[in-house]
Amino acid sequence: MSLYGRTDSNANKTKIEALRTAVVAGETIVFVDDTEAALSENKERGINGPGWWSYRTYTDASGKTRHKAEMLAFIANPDGTETQADDTIAADVASAITIAAQPVNVTGAADPFTGTFGVTASADAGTVVYQWQRKTATSTRWVNIGASTDGSVYTDFTTATLTITGAAKADLDGYEYRVKLTSTAGAEEVISDAASLTFA
Repeated sequence: MSLYGRTDSNANKTKIEALRTAVVAGETIVFVDDTEAALSENKERGINGPGWWSYRTYTDASGKTRHKAEMLAFIANPDGTETQADDTIAADVASAITIAAQPVNVTGAADPFTGTFGVTASADAGTVVYQWQRKTATSTRWVNIGASTDGSVYTDFTTATLTITGAAKADLDGYEYRVKLTSTAGAEEVISDAASLTFA
């Protein structure tokens, strides 16, 4: 038990946040209990002990999610199971993602192109979370797709099926697409195979 109720109470979280002298953009303060600290899903994120952690992510040049975790306060024998809503960051249970069907190449596409790339995936726990990425024909860098990427030709870029509408050959010929998969239960990231878009 701590001075401000349960070790993972919002009051304690507020006190920990107040101690931070330089909060980094995108940083989240999370509490990790003994069970969470033992899971490989959390160790993969650099979280390897019970207590309060500073956590953030970024996407590197290869398109993979990188993790920055810093322990702020070690808590020995924390109160039971944590109650903070942070399962996408600190997994409560072991969970893995399985891809049953990978994205498929699109060849001989009409100009302009309207079509989809899709993936079929499942997670042992929680719901699968999708983030589609693309790589240009002349680049080695994968980029997360957003609403304004490549002139706003993409929709559904956070679902199992990426939709491309009205894409010109001059703009997207030879582009590759893949999807990063995580889960609401904090499963380790999985990246699908890449599929290419080539025009006739």
